[in-house]
Order: sequence, then C-alpha cells, then structure tokens
Amino acid sequence: MKKKTIMGKIGVITLTFALSMAMLTGCGGDTNRNSDEVTTENAADSAGMVHLESTEEVNAFMDEVYAGVAQELLPMNVETTELDLNDVDMIEYHTGLVNLTGIEGIYLSESMISSVAYSAVYIRTNEEADASVLRQMLMDNINPSKWVCVTAQKEYAVILGNDIFFVMGAQDTAKAVVDQAIAAAQSRNMNVSDTMEKENSF
Repeated sequence: MKKKTIMGKIGVITLTFALSMAMLTGCGGDTNRNSDEVTTENAADSAGMVHLESTEEVNAFMDEVYAGVAQELLPMNVETTELDLNDVDMIEYHTGLVNLTGIEGIYLSESMISSVAYSAVYIRTNEEADASVLRQMLMDNINPSKWVCVTAQKEYAVILGNDIFFVMGAQDTAKAVVDQAIAAAQSRNMNVSDTMEKENSF
C-alpha cells in the first residue's frame, strides 16, 4: 500500500514538472520571433513622433520653447494663435503660402506690439504633406518686412518629424528660439532635420 502511494506521488510530481516546463516554453515562445518582426518594431520605435496632434500640443510645445529662452531676448506680450485655414489672404500674409495641401494647422506666435520684427510659425501636417517642399516655400515666400517699418534680421526653418517650425527676428532671438524648438522636439522623440537659414538686409 505504501509502495503504491509513493509511486503515485512520484507520478504526480513528474506530471507537474512536465506541465511547468511546457508552460515556461510557451511563455518564452515570443523570444523566437523571426528577425523581420523584430526589425519592423525597432524601425517603428526609431521613427519617433511624426506630428503634433492638436492645438493643445502646439501650445504646450511653444510654452516649452519660450520657457527655455532668456526673457531679455524675447519680445514683450508674445502670443500663439491658430490661423484660419479658410482665410487665404491672412495665411499668405503671415506665411507666403498659397498651397495648403497636407497642412492641418498653422500657428502664429508674435508680439502683440506690432512694431516688433518677430514671428514664429508652427505648421502641423498630415500624411499628404511634403515637409521639405513646404519648408522651402515658406523660406522663399514669407515676407520678413511684413510689419512695414521693421525687418526681421534672420530666418530659420527646421523640419520636426514631418511638421515645420519657422522663426524670424533679431539674430540672437531667432537663434535662441530655433535651438529651443529643436530641443523641445527631441524631448518628444521627433526626428530633426538640418536647419535652413537666411539673413535679410535692411
């Protein structure tokens, strides 16, 4: 009787061990994915964020940019507002853009004092956009003397993910702002392009 009981216990232990090994093997099965799967996931991670998704995200982005710039470099009373994409005259006046294909939002950040030559533009895009073309159009067509009595000294434009950030103003101000925009984009895991720049004569 004792011999049967011992043999029964040994059988139960053996069965439990076998089931445990089977479960462990099943749990570890994900580690045997093919290399294409792993490469695809890693590629998606490395692509980073492509767009800011809303007005709220753009406002938070601009707040972070300005928080990193020395106050003495910034114009007074800077505010960021979303432009109406249906107001083609206003869009062209502030950006020089007439073709808005692929654009989901344009955000203008300027001083409420109209005689200050400072303007930052954030363009939020979608999958139809060619960010390189949009950036070039912006640099080619924006008017650095739109304030009539003053001219922005320096212009910078950079592609963040697939969005575009542009700033023009006094050289030190514009450079500090674009540098902080790049830092804010990198903190959001957005790929950052080279920086285009232009100097304007007065």
